[in-house]
Amino acid sequence: MVAARGKNRGIDNKKKILNSARKIFQKKGGQQTSLADIAKAAGISKGTLYYYYSTKAELIFDITHEHMNSMTSSLLKLVEDKAETMDAAEIIHLVYNTIIKAESRSKLHLYLVQEAIIGNDELRQRFQQAYNEWREMISSGLKTILKRRKDIDVLSHVLLTSITGGMIQQLLGVDDLPLEEMSHWLVYKR
Repeated sequence: MVAARGKNRGIDNKKKILNSARKIFQKKGGQQTSLADIAKAAGISKGTLYYYYSTKAELIFDITHEHMNSMTSSLLKLVEDKAETMDAAEIIHLVYNTIIKAESRSKLHLYLVQEAIIGNDELRQRFQQAYNEWREMISSGLKTILKRRKDIDVLSHVLLTSITGGMIQQLLGVDDLPLEEMSHWLVYKR
């Protein structure tokens, strides 16, 4: 019984660390955040934090992994759930809305992208791999909903690029994007 409690406490501590780090990174960014800040926010000692993460980079990698998996599974589930009941433009509109309007997820995503761009090569490689996987997933989904289109590969690039750009514009407070019209255009304009 004691071993089970200890194992659960370890899982709880790790969750606390990851949740606290996500929130602080979104608020302050990585440069201004220390492991001590994260330990304090998680309500644990620095020693406990160092038991799980000896460097901020290790923590960022775990957050990135969780973030990538969450984004991927959300997209897959969304397309699977709606493929039979909605037309292609409606599904793309739903994908746009789900991803672009998720402010906290977008902030975390852009923070992690920034870290990858400014010199974290391992994180950059993870993003390259994730973007390739996402584009392939989008391409597969588009093949399901746009069976006769021959430009699916190009369309998957356009969709992924516009999602990333849409997240940036949403966070900057740029006028509302015409997501419904964009979705319709992507499906019906050639």
